[in-house]
Amino acid sequence: MPEPDARLGVAFDANKLCYAVSASAKPAFVERIGQIDFNFDLIDSLTRRDPDTFPGLCDTVGKLIREEDVTEISVLYPPQLECWSIVPKSVSDQEDERQAHLNILMQGTEMKRIAPDWHAISNRDFKLLKVRKKQHLESFSFLVNGPVNGNLYSDFQIGEKWMGISHFHGSFMTVSCSKGILSIASFLLGKLRAATYITFNDISDLPYLWLQHASHLHWLLGMHEQVLVYGGEAGSVTEELQAYWDDASEIIVMDSLEKMGLSAEEETFSFPLERAFPATLLSVY
Repeated sequence: MPEPDARLGVAFDANKLCYAVSASAKPAFVERIGQIDFNFDLIDSLTRRDPDTFPGLCDTVGKLIREEDVTEISVLYPPQLECWSIVPKSVSDQEDERQAHLNILMQGTEMKRIAPDWHAISNRDFKLLKVRKKQHLESFSFLVNGPVNGNLYSDFQIGEKWMGISHFHGSFMTVSCSKGILSIASFLLGKLRAATYITFNDISDLPYLWLQHASHLHWLLGMHEQVLVYGGEAGSVTEELQAYWDDASEIIVMDSLEKMGLSAEEETFSFPLERAFPATLLSVY
């Protein structure tokens, strides 16, 4: 009987690469979860294709692919390398409107250098516009180069992956907490409602920044049955922001496989498991 295909999930957080491997024959079982530390910022290395660090990063991912006999790799695309905007559906339907909106969002960037994409949301009269720069996409193509199928996922799609595993279709919010950036998405009745991200220099600034963004993104202060918090800064962010989340919400820091709805032979890990939550979800079907 042939061995099942292996799938690799990868996510970056500052100088840490989190990865997970699973086999398609076991959809909720993770074969391996790990973290690799570097002495440089991974996102900076990717965006600049730094000649001193980028080849080593590519070699590390290639080694994972070979050692785990991976046939498919899914990589979490850093939110700070994307532009998100929720616009009326008419913008996506009409070419003139599309071009005008892209020109506003990407001032100073030629249209031939960007890659726009559209995502459905719970309100059918609107769509989420996602824009990436082609030069950054080329960096990721080098990263996943080889005899594998490669996929790039946006941070707001982690909630969609989690719904597929948990089968929870109520209202919930995901809060991804990495160094210097929060990525937040809201879901309603099994569909994405909205998404945004907040950059910060000092974590103590987050309450002010949260309220500032909530002044025009009211869903940040809306009612959610659950708030899923993950990433390397999950604990500190929860302490700073829990008072601004719905009192009735169940706050869940995704620090265990049980909370993720997954299982593995390993029971203890040498790093915070909440940092590996995106990579782990991306490794499973």
